[in-house]
Amino acid sequence: MKYTPPGGKITLGLNERADSLILHVSDTGIGIASADQGRLFEKFYRVKRRDTLDIKGSGLGLAIVKSIAECMAACVGG
Repeated sequence: MKYTPPGGKITLGLNERADSLILHVSDTGIGIASADQGRLFEKFYRVKRRDTLDIKGSGLGLAIVKSIAECMAACVGG
């Protein structure tokens, strides 16, 4: 949410497929360059852009979310 400007939009969707759920997230935020996308779930990784320098964060949020999702998948046998 912190990378989507005021008046922007964040959309969530959930689809059921056989024995799994697929979560879709889209937004009208600033975007992420393809070169940075492979590193998004690394601990402490933050994209270096001039327009995000004042946005606070440690680069742990997506790494934590990934760990939780993997743990949940393991608990249900995924």
